[in-house]
Amino acid sequence: MLRGIGVILTSALIGVVALQCPASAASGASTAAGPGEALNPPIEAKYLATGPDTVRTQTVNDSAGKAIYQLYYPADLAGARHPIVTWGNGTGAVPGVYDGLLRHLASWGYAVVATTDTTTGTGTTILNGARYLVERDDDPASVFHDRLDTHQIAAVGHSQGASGVINAATRSDGLITTVVPLGLPARWVQEKAQLPIDVTKLRVPILYLGGSLDVITPPAGILDYYNETSQPSGYAILRLADHFTEMGNGGRFRGYLTAWLDYQLRGDPHGASAFVGPSPEINTNLFWQDQREKHLSSPSDD
Repeated sequence: MLRGIGVILTSALIGVVALQCPASAASGASTAAGPGEALNPPIEAKYLATGPDTVRTQTVNDSAGKAIYQLYYPADLAGARHPIVTWGNGTGAVPGVYDGLLRHLASWGYAVVATTDTTTGTGTTILNGARYLVERDDDPASVFHDRLDTHQIAAVGHSQGASGVINAATRSDGLITTVVPLGLPARWVQEKAQLPIDVTKLRVPILYLGGSLDVITPPAGILDYYNETSQPSGYAILRLADHFTEMGNGGRFRGYLTAWLDYQLRGDPHGASAFVGPSPEINTNLFWQDQREKHLSSPSDD
């Protein structure tokens, strides 16, 4: 949610809080009966599961002792360098609201830096988080020294944070290499909150995800941004998901989010198959609707 959105959309917010998603597609657990990949898509199922890495966390404080970042990362950083994910919270939210999702990403080998900022729409603290981990890679005293892939950085965020990751990317001078906004507010909300975004300035691939029951950031507004985007991009709406499904462990959002990161940051062909090829898996997944892609290529074509 954006700064001031609580005043703008109070009645809608109350209605969504009362909805409470049922144990369905939005929960991340399949409710489909019977065999068939359309009912149990293997790529999504793989990435919905916890990854192979044990996760450690660390709180970073400023000189006054105030927490500014929460870090989530694999306990064993040896081996291949780890791509970076910088996270943006929704309005009034802190990383703990998304703890399960951020741990999930770290379990798949990502070094995650989550700002504690509760008003992330400008993208400043999201971009600063990415820069913080890049600096740690150069720091001989850091556990991250020479362990991070500083050329592969994703910005991921929810609601106001979804706006923030776009702003962070357009201001990053190429540091951020892909973006995933979850529940991106419509243009009129951006304008009312005086936190505009301009997706025509993006120079990196982007995956737009939203929920079919989200009345705070409705799918139609997200689709407008997708249609304006000239970069390689995807768009999909999770059935029976509202504005709060992204919280906690991310519900079913976490599956294709993680697949996209493996595709974009690691060039993984398995993750890529969810979005590219003659029949991208997400397009035949019955838990999703209105799926679209443009200008995407398989890793072997890059």
